Amino acid sequence: MQVSAQSVFDHLTLAALTGGGEHLRGGQDIGVEIYGGFTSTHPSMIPLHRHDVKTASRAYWQSLCGASAATLIQRQWHLRQDENGIPRRTAYNWAKSGKLNVALHRTLTGRLVVLDDVASEDRDAHPFVAAYAEALGLPSSTRERHLNHSQVLEAWGTSLYNAVTEDLRPAVLQLAVAAACGRTKADVAARFSDWIGRVELANWYVDTGIPEAASFVVKHGEIRDEESFRDYWPTCPASLAWSRTLDGIVEGSLAAAGRTEGTLDGAAEALAENGLIGLDNLRIAVRRAELRQAIGELAEDDSGGEALPDRGELWDLRALYSAPMWSLARPASQRTARLICDVVGWDPASPLPPEGHPLHEVGLQACVNAAVSALVPHEQAAHVREIDALRRIALGRPFEAPNLGWNLL
Repeated sequence: MQVSAQSVFDHLTLAALTGGGEHLRGGQDIGVEIYGGFTSTHPSMIPLHRHDVKTASRAYWQSLCGASAATLIQRQWHLRQDENGIPRRTAYNWAKSGKLNVALHRTLTGRLVVLDDVASEDRDAHPFVAAYAEALGLPSSTRERHLNHSQVLEAWGTSLYNAVTEDLRPAVLQLAVAAACGRTKADVAARFSDWIGRVELANWYVDTGIPEAASFVVKHGEIRDEESFRDYWPTCPASLAWSRTLDGIVEGSLAAAGRTEGTLDGAAEALAENGLIGLDNLRIAVRRAELRQAIGELAEDDSGGEALPDRGELWDLRALYSAPMWSLARPASQRTARLICDVVGWDPASPLPPEGHPLHEVGLQACVNAAVSALVPHEQAAHVREIDALRRIALGRPFEAPNLGWNLL
């Protein structure tokens, strides 16, 4: 079929200016034609970006009138593009609205590429793994061969991406650029251990209202290598006396603030304490089973040396984070328990009713939700600190200290 270059050009121009719906079918190589076949991509890495409608329309012309007319139409396009000025953003709008009938990815830098040209292992990769591979300039399948790749940063970034809310995930993906920076990553394992066992622990105490404990923690020895890890990891034998002193400071500070432990006296109190089980799934770093598993595996196969905690050491560390967490959530859980007792008509001071009573069916989940909700602001703040910590470790920069009179750690 013969179609004049002028008519096709006008047809495309009209579509761009009016948003017509049934254009640009086919053209499976649009992304490759525009961007030279860049393939290390993933659909989660999609920032807004402007794209070249000139090359995108080439596929349209080819699918509409065949390759024989495409050259003529392309020349006509070049002659009239400056006169008509079709926006570059048109191609992006077509992709966004589904008028480009191809499967597309966008990279961290905003490039559009076609899924058909992406290797299956890259397509199925975790978003952070794909972002890391892209930042390193390698396919996901060979990323670990790069000198600037860090298994610790990759495992940490993957866990963090899964933990944060949707609106923070793009920020986590951008950390892949820092993780791929051109410096040795030999210190990453020790600095991660120092962060989760000292720096973030101090920040957690500040955020949960125990500055006295934070001041004590921040003065503990810094983990710099395998030897200092054995000396200063909070739950190792060498730190036993230190950790007992810390427990006393935390207990005394909470008691002075009236944040005492709960009891099991009465239905309301018992129900409130049971509701604190919801905090087991709090998504801060030290309580994430996924991160504990990944870091533990690296520690066991010596990928990070002996400066990484194993799964047991990370599990034991949870206890140091728990007391302030429970004390913050307990009042909300107690208020909810008393309310549910009133709703179902059960005396809050009497013992718990038998299993199957509405107090159990309604009250437990309500108390769990209340406890978790009370910690949401602290969980979100911890995620922001974690993003900053990963960036600083990747780039080799010092930590920002808790607000206790010091500037840097």
